Amino acid sequence: MMRQRWFQSLLGRVISRGWIMALAFLVVVAGCHSGGRTKSESRADRAAKARNEGRKVAIRKVACLYDQRPWLNCDVHGDRDPEGLWYRVFLDPGTGKGVLAKGTFHVEMYRIDHEVGEMKRTLISDWHYPSEQISTIQKPGLLGEGYVLQLIWADKATAGKEVEIMTRFEDALGNVSRSGTKRLRVPKYDS
Repeated sequence: MMRQRWFQSLLGRVISRGWIMALAFLVVVAGCHSGGRTKSESRADRAAKARNEGRKVAIRKVACLYDQRPWLNCDVHGDRDPEGLWYRVFLDPGTGKGVLAKGTFHVEMYRIDHEVGEMKRTLISDWHYPSEQISTIQKPGLLGEGYVLQLIWADKATAGKEVEIMTRFEDALGNVSRSGTKRLRVPKYDS
């Protein structure tokens, strides 16, 4: 009887020490982790973490990428003249990679007329879209996440003209960032 109690007591100590050893082993293997920022955490990691935590990320730069032929043919008549254009937009919070952000895109398109000795800019279209209503890039690449703007203009006489496009992004706090302007010559085809 005495041997049995001694054995149970010994077994209890071994098991309790085993648990302690197992916990100590896990702490050593897993390491300690603080909730603070480490030096190795990059600016891109911080921006992604802020976006995931629902905090507002300030957009510092709006970058627009246009294809060689960004034209949309959207009319029902079937002529070859374009009725709009599309391009990609990347919102950069200062990390060099685009992010998705809540806000509004404001796009202005001006027709450029060259008259004798001077240039005249006339606003012919403007668009205002919340970022939630715009298609996002399906497979983000080196430039990060972004948007695809598809804009249709109202004036059919835009074909054959030179246009200038300016894209701005206004975040939920009212901060505005803008892209550089882009000049394009809209093609005009003989039908």
